[in-house]
Amino acid sequence: MGVSYRAGQFWRLLKASELPDAAQAEIATVLTPRQQQLFACFTAGDQWHSYQVWRMLQAAGHTHPDLQVAALLHDVGKTRAPLTVWERSLIVLAQKLCPRKLAAWGQGEARGWKRPFVVKAQHPAWGAAMAAQAGCSSLAMTLIARHQDVLPETAVSETDQLLRWLQWADDQN
Repeated sequence: MGVSYRAGQFWRLLKASELPDAAQAEIATVLTPRQQQLFACFTAGDQWHSYQVWRMLQAAGHTHPDLQVAALLHDVGKTRAPLTVWERSLIVLAQKLCPRKLAAWGQGEARGWKRPFVVKAQHPAWGAAMAAQAGCSSLAMTLIARHQDVLPETAVSETDQLLRWLQWADDQN
């Protein structure tokens, strides 16, 4: 990701307003009421991000029901320990400057200076557990849990294909 992309992402997070009622109504056609409660836990910026990921997948013709749910809820684990814009910026810098240390820093409890790195590393698993409690399917939970996985080039299962599409849309937004 380039500097201009990250600067735009930073600006969108700072200036995000609530989703309009029309967008909320669209989301209600995909998520159950319990899943909508999870979505409502997001910050306005994270709601916009997830909504845009979902809309990009729809525009590309990827309408698998579990992919749609995962697109809208893939980052819900971040609501367990919300990150500030500055913590998100720190993660981006660390990914550029010392990517090999991120795995070690992402272990343990989300406390102290390691907090943003733990959230980054563990939010997929946290989100999958939250999705399970909200009645998501096992495939949607798997997509949420694995949305940051590095997939091998030869990965050809349906789950891997859906993950590739989710990652593609997430990376664009």
